Formats: sequence, structure tokens, C-alpha cells
Amino acid sequence: NPTLEKLYCEEAGAGKTKPDIYLQAAEYLGSRPEETLVFEDVIHAVRTAKKAGFQVIGIYDEASKDDQEEIQREADCYCREWRELMKKKTALTIAGSDSSGGAGIQADIKTMQANGVYAMSAITALTAQNTTGVTGIMEVSPEFLENQLDAVITDIRPDAVKIGMVSSEKLIKTISKKLKEYHAENIVVDPVMVATSGSRLISENAIETLKTQLLPMASVITPNIPEAEVLSGMEIKTEADMEKAAEIICNTLGCAVLLKGGHQLNDANDLLFQKEKEPVWFHGKRIDNPNTHGTGCTLSSAIASNLAKGRDLETSVRYAKNYISGALAAMLDLGKGSGPMNHAFAVEGEYKG
Repeated sequence: NPTLEKLYCEEAGAGKTKPDIYLQAAEYLGSRPEETLVFEDVIHAVRTAKKAGFQVIGIYDEASKDDQEEIQREADCYCREWRELMKKKTALTIAGSDSSGGAGIQADIKTMQANGVYAMSAITALTAQNTTGVTGIMEVSPEFLENQLDAVITDIRPDAVKIGMVSSEKLIKTISKKLKEYHAENIVVDPVMVATSGSRLISENAIETLKTQLLPMASVITPNIPEAEVLSGMEIKTEADMEKAAEIICNTLGCAVLLKGGHQLNDANDLLFQKEKEPVWFHGKRIDNPNTHGTGCTLSSAIASNLAKGRDLETSVRYAKNYISGALAAMLDLGKGSGPMNHAFAVEGEYKG
């Protein structure tokens, strides 16, 4: 298009110190800045576009190779090659099946699809459950789990991996072994260990194996308050306790920690703790919706999806928090117990109705 060509070429080499060219392009496209992607290969242009409210994808360019570290840090996403950028991003969930569709593998796949990545799965257990409870569990064998992981990863390599509830020591060891073998990246672990009632869901041996073999491999783990108490060995009653516990977990396991505060401690404020970085609080308003089945699965899968797309961890958490707020605010009401969220709340077009 000649108009777009003019918009994009007019300032070539002119520095792009003002956002005019980006705003003109967005106006022509009929989109708001926050809905518009800008591709840039120099740091000052990245900063200009970001300041104007655009989402920026950093692109590698030999001419600005000295700026690449800053571009990676400041852009929303980053890639070295256009071919890499255009390829559909993928995410693998390793978790149990929820026959009612609100949590587990089913929630993970819905979340990943809604967040724009191709979803794959390796199932650790089949469950018979609905919104009122679980009536049966059939765990897969370590050999069959290994077969699933081999089949998926050797054909369609995941850009991120989300791991949910894994109840046995043998399955935890299998997952750890295969992810090391395939050098998996962007691993998000939701360390499901404690039920809402407070009872332990996995054995002490399994918890120890989780702590020594799987969690140290993670890019980030997403414990709630009771799980963080198990991992840190301390009681958590205040936000200051959350910061101390997250620091202990991070230093002990060597992974980032997103400590979820929505467990009757505060107004759904979550804490992200990363090594050598200042703690970041994500302040959320508690949504008055009793249907919260699968919130933990959904949050961790949304984080994995955004990491798969090249976003940094803090940005990925922010996007994931916004997504889960939207899914809860849609006020889906199904089942006789604590029902599922509407994972497809943002789906538009002819297939929605």
C-alpha cells in the first residue's frame, strides 16, 4: 500500500525520536496503540514506541547488535529472525485430566488456545470429577508418560512447558528426566500439593522429589500460600511474610516465584520474586465470583503461553493476571458446585455465537 509505504519509509534513518509515525500507522489501520504491534531493531525506536503505548517486538539487526541486550529487556517480545517470529508458538501442558473441563489439561488447552499458542498435552492421570468433587483417579504409568513426552517433543518442540499436579515420585522423576534430555525451556510449575481444605495431596517423598528434581528446573513456580508454607518451612500471615517466604524459596530452589496471595490473606495480590531483582507486586481486585474451579491451572498456563511468545517473565505474569480476571469477570455459571471460568471470554467472530 503506497500510504503505508510512505508511513514506514518516510522516517527511515531519521531517528524515530517522536511517536508520530507509529500513531499515523495505527490511525491508518484503525487500531489503538495498545492493539498495534510495532517491529523495531534499534533501542531508541523501541523506547519511543513503548512510551506511546504500543506493543513492541524487538528484531535482531547486525547494525545495532550492541543494543540487542537492551532491546531484549525493553521490548515486549524479541526474536532474532523473521522466520522464527512468523512460526506459530507452542506450549506443552503436563498434568491430569479433568473430566468436567474446568481444570487440569482441559483448562490448560483452552487457556493456551485463547492466548494465541498451539497447545499440546501429556496426561499424568485421568480423573472422574465435576464441580462438586473428585470420585476417581487413574494414574498413568511412568513408561506411558515417557512415551507421550517423546512423541510430542520429538515432533513439535514446545516453546514453553506448564506442569500441573503430579502426585507420584516416579512420575516427577520421569518428567524431570525427559525435560533435561530435551533441554526444555520456559518451564512453569504449579506445585499442587495442598487442597483448599488444607490436606496434603501428595506424599512427603513426592514433595521432596519435587523440590530436588523438578522445581529447580523451572523458570517460575506458582505456589499458593499453603504450598509456599510447605516449600519455605515458615508460616505466612502477612505480606511481609510473603516476601520473606518467596525469597527463601527462590534462594533455595534457584527459580523465580510467583506467590499467589488470593488464599484469604489479601485482595488477590500476587508477588513475583526473581533473583537479583526487586520484588514486584501485582495488585488485583477480588472478583465476586464463586466459580473459581481451575484458577491455578489457568494462571500458570497463561504465563507459559506468554513466555512461549517471547515475553519476559514480569510481562507474562501481567498478561496472565489480566486474562484470568477477564475469565472470572465473564461470570460463567455451570454445575452444582464451584464451577469453571469462561476461558473463551475474549473469542470474537462468527464462531462465538
